[in-house]
Formats: sequence, structure tokens, C-alpha cells
Amino acid sequence: MSNGQSDPERHEEEVDPGEPIAQLAGFEYDVSTGLLGRIRRAISRRTTAAQVTSFTFDLPFVVFKEFWTMLAEHLNLK
Repeated sequence: MSNGQSDPERHEEEVDPGEPIAQLAGFEYDVSTGLLGRIRRAISRRTTAAQVTSFTFDLPFVVFKEFWTMLAEHLNLK
């Protein structure tokens, strides 16, 4: 990690990568639909788990807050 000081050996100049190398275009592979489906399902599972965990964690506080609001309105506390 950097503490804000720059390395004296590094130069702050922009490096121009130049033109794309045409030979590298030959290394491109098509991704199978099965792989994309597995990745989407994995992301969906993790997103669902995160949402359920967040809901389960926040639910007691929300219920307590609602009961407190109802009690305050019933007793006219403000």
C-alpha cells in the first residue's frame, strides 16, 4: 500500500501502448453458453443469499421500530 509518497524510480509519464497487435486477435475464444449460464446462476445465488441475510439481519430492528412508533402514537408521545 502507498502512504502517499511517490516512488523516486517511477516516472509519472504516460505510456503510449501504440496500435493493437493484430496477432493477438487470433487468441480470442468464444465462450460457451454453458459457462455463461453457470456464472449467471452463481451470481444469482450469491445475490439472493446476500439479500436474504440482509433482510434477516434488519428485520428485528424494523419490527421494533414499527412497534415503538405505534406505541408512541397510541400514548401521544412525540
